Amino acid sequence: MNKLTELEKQMYDVIGAISNGNIPVIFKGAMVTKLILQENHFCEFIRETRDIDASWVGNTPPMEQITVMLNQALSLLDLYAVATREHGEKMSACYDILGATNNELYMTIDIDMRQSTDIRTYQYGSVTFRGVTPNSVISDKISAVSSDKVFRRAKDLLDLYALAHCVTVKTTDIRIIWERESRVIGTFDAFLHRKSDLKHSYEKLRRVDMKPKFDAVYNYLLLFLMPFIKAGRADLTWDKEKSEWFDNNSYAQRHRDTEKTF
Repeated sequence: MNKLTELEKQMYDVIGAISNGNIPVIFKGAMVTKLILQENHFCEFIRETRDIDASWVGNTPPMEQITVMLNQALSLLDLYAVATREHGEKMSACYDILGATNNELYMTIDIDMRQSTDIRTYQYGSVTFRGVTPNSVISDKISAVSSDKVFRRAKDLLDLYALAHCVTVKTTDIRIIWERESRVIGTFDAFLHRKSDLKHSYEKLRRVDMKPKFDAVYNYLLLFLMPFIKAGRADLTWDKEKSEWFDNNSYAQRHRDTEKTF
């Protein structure tokens, strides 16, 4: 089981309060990734986080309105939100979440105004909330790794490595999400040709318990990312058990044969 820190448990309480307050956001990022890994009993490493990520649903409201809505929801937890960055064109809104009695900074929440369409329900204890699907998480992280952003988001290498151990991925599904969101996918040049720089960024990652060796992560991702690096249109399925890509027809046939065996 991917263990949670006390702060992360509190972060799920915050997510629950925001969801119960009918604030129209869809959660994503590390807090969603952690639950996907928990569902699949992945425990090879533990990456701590102090950030909540979400996307606003519907028309973009003024910052003042978002602040009021957040503080109404957070008051039940003896917390309050302070805006540290206003949303704008390609800019998300960012808030610090502090204790109402001690003004101590506990966590941050980042809310972008980009619509999320692939959604499912998650649960942690008594907390139920809407979050993006595993495919949406994976599509976002592949996009980041495809560009020079990977040096600022080396944590995505770890998350993608973990998710590829847990999720059956179809190249068609990922491409559909990219097309729907009008994402521009990079050439993976930094990932392929600046390995030493990438390793340096990876080694600087903190708050990761039992962090895998960089070469193990890199070599695994090189295999997982290959259909996207080649930018082909083949319809492939990632077999998380075998860590291999198969064309969709042969993958479906293999599973039918397995079911007959039992």
